[in-house]
Amino acid sequence: MNTTYELIHALAPFIPECLKEAIRSRVQLREYDFFMQKKANPFRGMTEETYPECRYRFGIIEDVYQNHQYYVAACREMGVSYTVIDLLADNWIERFRNSRFDVVLVWPSCATTMVKQVFDYRLRILETDLGAPLYPAWRECWLTEHKPRLRDWLDAYKIPHPGTWVFHDRSRALEFAHDAPLPIVSKTATGASATGVEIVRNRGALARIIKQAFGPGLRPQGYDAYDRQRGYIYLQEYLPDAEEWRMVRIGESYFGYRKEKGPDGLHSGSGKWSWLDPGKELLDLLKRVTDIGEFTSMDIDVFRTADDRLLVNELQTVFGCSTPVIYMKVDDVEGRYLWTDEDWKFEAGGYWRNHMCNLRIQYLLSRLDARVHPRAH
Repeated sequence: MNTTYELIHALAPFIPECLKEAIRSRVQLREYDFFMQKKANPFRGMTEETYPECRYRFGIIEDVYQNHQYYVAACREMGVSYTVIDLLADNWIERFRNSRFDVVLVWPSCATTMVKQVFDYRLRILETDLGAPLYPAWRECWLTEHKPRLRDWLDAYKIPHPGTWVFHDRSRALEFAHDAPLPIVSKTATGASATGVEIVRNRGALARIIKQAFGPGLRPQGYDAYDRQRGYIYLQEYLPDAEEWRMVRIGESYFGYRKEKGPDGLHSGSGKWSWLDPGKELLDLLKRVTDIGEFTSMDIDVFRTADDRLLVNELQTVFGCSTPVIYMKVDDVEGRYLWTDEDWKFEAGGYWRNHMCNLRIQYLLSRLDARVHPRAH
């Protein structure tokens, strides 16, 4: 099988993107994706390291897409002992029971809808029934990459967000489609970088999407032919003139930059951004939402509308930092914001190493040290 994957990989650069997507819509290629991601992981096989001078050991849950490599890289750079554990293994509970971790680091996987479901329930058992200290916590992972779930959470806490409709009944969804405001945005529950997002401009197309959602299901771009999301429809108001800001909190560090639109009219996945000072209002919203949820590893994507309203669009507890590599500049200086003495203070420096995993671990170490030496903190 590995030889077959190598052959596919060798041929891939010569296949047009449109043909690749057509193939994926008919053929299951996830195992190939997982194989290639694992092969590209520079730390594959380095599943455990002990640093005698470190008093702590972190567990690291393996992500099938290998994003946990950033935790491994951070631990190795910072001299923190770690062990990588497969949450998808049949004997996963036994593996955790036979280990002692001060913290278990999670990069919640949503590579497929099945993997997302397994991570959701096993992380909850791990945290609430086995007592493992997770970071990010189970609820932060549970909200990540599940838009209908997030909509209800935002409603529960009266956090402003774009007008959103979630239907689990086909007839009610089709009835809504008769008078729905157009254009309207259709989204799948999972799908990063705008995959699964479609701006719908006429009622015929909207009705077709609804029928597909309650029939064969919707497939985010790049997902396998059989990995479809069905039984519900998620619709959101279209805000064509809104700005979108990515606001991030890691521990007590706060960041933000403005996402710019791509040629498809979407901010997500555009690869365009502007390093602008987010300002007090956006920072205050970021702090308020993360304080409500007790989140200390969270990205909040916020729309600023033409009439200057701030609306929370999405929350993700982990996120890539490759675009941009630097997460914030103020007056062309890299740095972060800190909340001190009831006001915001800018502090220069670089804080995004290994997709911000160094910063996450630094925050966790400070909390663990505070428990060991409470008077010193």
